Amino acid sequence: MAEPWAIYLLIFVCSVVAVQQFQVGLGGALRGRKRRRQRRADLDGPAVAAPAESLRRREAGKSALVIGWNRLLLQSGTRKSSTALAGRTLGLAVLLLLALPLAGFWLRLAASLVVAGLLCLMVLRIKRARRLARFGEQLPEVLDVIVRSLRAGHPLPVSLGLVARETPEPAGPEFALVVDEMNYGRSITEALDGLYLRVGHPELAFVVAAISIANQTGGNLGEVLARLSRMLRERFRLSRRVRALTAEGRFSGYALSGLPVILFVVINLVSAAYYAEFWVSPSANTILGVALVLLLLGNLTIYRLVNFKV
Repeated sequence: MAEPWAIYLLIFVCSVVAVQQFQVGLGGALRGRKRRRQRRADLDGPAVAAPAESLRRREAGKSALVIGWNRLLLQSGTRKSSTALAGRTLGLAVLLLLALPLAGFWLRLAASLVVAGLLCLMVLRIKRARRLARFGEQLPEVLDVIVRSLRAGHPLPVSLGLVARETPEPAGPEFALVVDEMNYGRSITEALDGLYLRVGHPELAFVVAAISIANQTGGNLGEVLARLSRMLRERFRLSRRVRALTAEGRFSGYALSGLPVILFVVINLVSAAYYAEFWVSPSANTILGVALVLLLLGNLTIYRLVNFKV
């Protein structure tokens, strides 16, 4: 039976999380209405003005951990702030605190906080990976649009604006922000550098370098981007082939990771008293900790075997 002070602490934490989530939801709804009104008022501009200073200058003086977290939020495309994510992580930790079958309140509290934080980080990384995959699929088409526009005689800012209008999310809004930054007075090199920092796609660095060099030294930018588009298509084709060949290893990792959890749940449903002696054993927490470490090491090994740069 839990101590009374622990129950009061959980009630207080749940109340704080509920109030915080209500404030975040209300503030998000009000900001959304304000953005829609501004968008209707000015159809030619973005809902939010582009920042005047570059991302590199804003990151100056901050620790590597803070910079990595901010870039993860930016590149994942999430619209939630760090405060909102912290509130949701804390709420998930409270639920895990009540559900984890570990002995000792402080051990359950530490385990629930760690698991909730890892789950939040994993969700953000998955969202960033999916967004990067969509952007990578759009990048050759984006280059083809720019090449056709340049060959038609349009300047580069007009070509980028055409990409912003004709390309869906996520490439379209990102290039729209590049065009807006250029309209606010930033150079093409600075705007493209900000694009690379916001998106984080590795192949985008080639595009940024090609456009920046051509803008400074001149040359046939259309031919350079056309060759770069062909190279990216070949690289993506090779990457998909490698992913197909390593599919068996990935699914083996999924099966080996999910099998212990599935068996544990099934055994508890069939016979709830099967693990009764194990939970009261003094070495139960040690065995669980060793099992989790071995499971993480196995997943890391499989990940390194099936994921490599092409």
